[in-house]
Amino acid sequence: MAKLSRKKQDELIQREVDRLNAVFDELPDREKEVAKGLIERVAFMTIQLEILENEIKSKGPTYTFQNGKQKMLVENPAQKSYNTTMNRYTAAYKELFNLLKKIDNSDDDDEFEDV
Repeated sequence: MAKLSRKKQDELIQREVDRLNAVFDELPDREKEVAKGLIERVAFMTIQLEILENEIKSKGPTYTFQNGKQKMLVENPAQKSYNTTMNRYTAAYKELFNLLKKIDNSDDDDEFEDV
């Protein structure tokens, strides 16, 4: 994936927001309001992770840095950003899925009451 224009990134982010909104469509309104911000952040991080992944694939996770006669192997900044973003992405997704568990648990409660 070459460097994307802001417009293209916004399109991809919106597509991911729409996809996630469909998954979380059955949330009660109160939880939807909480989920809305998380969905937007997760969608943004999803696209950023894809961009970083492609950067890492093309340039590698490390590179040789030379300062005068000194050479050393250093971590690609994209790799560091990827690792940090992935940790936060995982945490945000976990929060979203915890909201889904509430739907599943409430559905189970409804079935129990019907019996």
